[in-house]
Amino acid sequence: MSSNNIPPAFPLEKASPMFDCKMVNPNGKLSDGCLNKEYQSLGARGSETRSKESRKRIRHGESGSNSEEAYEGDSMASYDDMVISDTECNSQVSAQSAIISTLSSFRENGMIHPPKRRLMSVLSPSNMLTPTVGDPNSSRETISQISSVQDHVGGNSKVPGAINSPTNTPISDVEEQSQQLPLPSPSASPVQSTADKFPSFDPVESLLSNTPTTQADLIDLMVKLSPFLTERNQNHLIFRLLQNLNRSSLSSIYGVIEMGLRRDLISNLPLEISYYILSLLDYKTLCSIPLVCTHWYNAVNNNNLWIELLKKDKLVASDEEIEHEFKNKDRLLEEWGSSTDREDLNVAQVLYKKRRTILRRWMDPSFEPKRISVPVPGQGNIVVTCLQHDEEKIITGVDDRLINIYSTKTGNLLKVLKGHEGGVWALKYIGNTLVSGSTDKSVRVWNIKTGKCTHVFRGHTSTVRCLDIMLPVKIGKNDNGDDIIFPEVPLLVTGSRDHNLHVWKLPLVNEKEDYDDEMQEQQTFDCNDIDNPYFVTALLGHTQSVRTVSGYGNIIISGSYDTTVRVWDLLDNGNCNHILTGHNDRIYSTALNFNMKRCYSGSMDSLINIWDIDSGKLIRTLEGHSSLVGLLELSDDYLVSAAADSTLRVWDAKSGNSRCKLEGHTGAITCFQHDSLKIVSGSERRLKLWDIRTGKFVRDLLSDVTSAIWQVRFDSNRCVVAVQRHRNDNDETFIEILDFSAAPKKQN
Repeated sequence: MSSNNIPPAFPLEKASPMFDCKMVNPNGKLSDGCLNKEYQSLGARGSETRSKESRKRIRHGESGSNSEEAYEGDSMASYDDMVISDTECNSQVSAQSAIISTLSSFRENGMIHPPKRRLMSVLSPSNMLTPTVGDPNSSRETISQISSVQDHVGGNSKVPGAINSPTNTPISDVEEQSQQLPLPSPSASPVQSTADKFPSFDPVESLLSNTPTTQADLIDLMVKLSPFLTERNQNHLIFRLLQNLNRSSLSSIYGVIEMGLRRDLISNLPLEISYYILSLLDYKTLCSIPLVCTHWYNAVNNNNLWIELLKKDKLVASDEEIEHEFKNKDRLLEEWGSSTDREDLNVAQVLYKKRRTILRRWMDPSFEPKRISVPVPGQGNIVVTCLQHDEEKIITGVDDRLINIYSTKTGNLLKVLKGHEGGVWALKYIGNTLVSGSTDKSVRVWNIKTGKCTHVFRGHTSTVRCLDIMLPVKIGKNDNGDDIIFPEVPLLVTGSRDHNLHVWKLPLVNEKEDYDDEMQEQQTFDCNDIDNPYFVTALLGHTQSVRTVSGYGNIIISGSYDTTVRVWDLLDNGNCNHILTGHNDRIYSTALNFNMKRCYSGSMDSLINIWDIDSGKLIRTLEGHSSLVGLLELSDDYLVSAAADSTLRVWDAKSGNSRCKLEGHTGAITCFQHDSLKIVSGSERRLKLWDIRTGKFVRDLLSDVTSAIWQVRFDSNRCVVAVQRHRNDNDETFIEILDFSAAPKKQN
């Protein structure tokens, strides 16, 4: 083996010290290193007046207990005069108290003569204080006090004011003369040199006066001397000592240090605080934490923690979505769990893994989803006017009188609902109940499971162009504090080109009920019939076609070609509370935020208005589009608008500020949908995916479309699109299913 490959016997021998271990100020005095901060930053606190008065009392020979107090005051006053600092320290009082206490101790031992202020006393070895091993702070404090007292009592006016920078404050000759005390007798007496009689005290010199004779003495001396170094130079000393250790010794010391520095933050905290801390972490960190120890594994293996992370990262839209996933728990664990025992798997964590993986596929341009292409039955140029889907079915309305139901997973055509005599221009379903509106002026209610029409509502005199389903929700509290639920039963509101809106009670169809196709009869109800059990009210007031409607709780918002938006209150018998005027052209789209008491309207005048539905006032007008704003969609964080100018814009739902502008389409935007993470938009020949948080274009989901894209809907797993292709000199319509949710292949 080459000698270059042999590890060094002393690994740190030639290593360079890190920043905190480099020596600083090597010429600094040792006494500076052990001075407390209180002494380094003491300011001149005592006043000159108090100092002179104290000296005057001593000069005039005030006796008794007052003499002691006067001397103490004079000592402190003179000390204040001698110490000058640029900063005041909050702990000056405690430092001065310590000095007074030390002076009192010296006087009790006969080491200070009160009247002779200029004389010094000698600290005997028995009274000398040395640093205490293991408590450097205590050592520095004691030595600082002794050093300060020694300088003061010995008549030396030089007191360090900061590290390595002692400050000299000379006393004027006038003050020196005024401080001379009368001699006790007129007889002349020789004056001895105070320096000869009372040598100054040096703690370092005192420690070095005793030569160590044993290993223990040498170690003890080094420990006692170390507090005289600055903290950084102490680190340097330790580093120099470590350089002389071999690998085995370093390994042993490392083990002790490593164990001493370990702190289990999670285990030592209350459970609620631990979960709160963990909830602030991202999923990558949470996946690493279980590797630390069993306790941390148990802390992270918590359903609520991962459910909150799912919501925080916007991977689920509602609690109902989570409950739906948990109903298929076994399938979820089988497809997305690890190959280990499934009983130990955290269901919410597996769901997070699934949603995160699927989102990554969406946002990866190189990932190709599973694609199913289904031709729409019919002849000629068929337009898909509306589309809705879930995990089991896709329902489309077309302009040739039919409603088609497809399998989401296979694309197979499951049912064709027949009954309308004109094109279907509006539909919506909830559970097993489907509602549709047509150019034949009727509204039909369908049983999705059987494909049969159960109710026909008549009363409109022109095309039913829009509709919405309103479910019972909490809208507030009454005087007793109880929740107010409205409406009491599901309602259906329809808007027509006849300028009017109709409100109906929606007869829900329970899919668990067994229906006999032969016995089930279609019932027709007209709004003009007195005994009609479903008709609630007609909302009259618009003067042109009602193009869009949105409802929630007791509030209905309608937008019309008459350029107005109307606010209707069902708790007030359907009266119109406000007529919102501000647009100067047809209104094509509306959105309602019931909790914020706001509604949004998009118009042919290229503007978007934000309204207060309580006061009816215009809050703000959003400008940016240059053509018809035909589509609006609202979520918790975003308002997204699409226009005929080939752009989409993302706005802050609360403030109305513009977040980003999405450019890339070459024609009018015909359809789009968004959630809190992404936007899918369709235009002539292109279906594009955008990151809603940044506004950046991600990928083209479909690039082989040769004609229009009519409709698009997506959920976390799939994207369903109605497109038109030109083939064999004919335009054909297809339903395209893009599936991103294929489970990963298991490794054997």
